Amino acid sequence: MESQPVFRTRGLTKSYDQGEVTVRALRGVDLELYTGELVVLLGASGSGKSTLLNILGGLDLPSSGEVSYGDLDLSVANDRLLTRYRREHVGFVFQFYNLIPSLTAIENVAVVTEIAANPMTPEEALSLVGLQDRGLHFPAQLSGGEQQRVAIARAIAKRPAVLLCD
Repeated sequence: MESQPVFRTRGLTKSYDQGEVTVRALRGVDLELYTGELVVLLGASGSGKSTLLNILGGLDLPSSGEVSYGDLDLSVANDRLLTRYRREHVGFVFQFYNLIPSLTAIENVAVVTEIAANPMTPEEALSLVGLQDRGLHFPAQLSGGEQQRVAIARAIAKRPAVLLCD
C-alpha cells in the first residue's frame, strides 16, 4: 500500500509585482514530501526557497497551482483555515528568528505554547535546546546562536506534525 504524501504541490507558481517588474519566485513546482522525510532545499539567494516554505506553512498563497497538506487544499484555504492549520500542524523556525525583543526566552516560547493543543512547557522546550539556564534572558542578552535556539524551542514546543526551518 502506497502512503499518501504529507505535502503535494502541482504546478506551483508565485509571482510578486514590484512596480513595473514582475518577480517570478516559483515556476511550476511539483513536489511530494512524505512522513519521516528530512528534506533540504538548496539554491542561490532569491531562488524561492523561503517562498516555497511560506506557502507550505500556510503563511502565503500561491499565484497558481495546487498545494495540499494531506487532504487539506491550502491553495484555496481562507485566512481562518490557514490560521488553524498553522496553529495545529506547523512549527516554524524563521530565517531571522522573529523573537519579540521585550519578552524573555521563556515568554517567547510561551507565545506559542499558550495557543497550542498539547504543548510541552516552555522550560521543557528550552531544555531540549540547551538553554534551560537562559530562560529569563531577553533576546538582546543572548548570542545569535542562542537566539536561534530559542526560535527552535518555540517551533518544537507545540509538538508540530511538520517543522519548517528557513
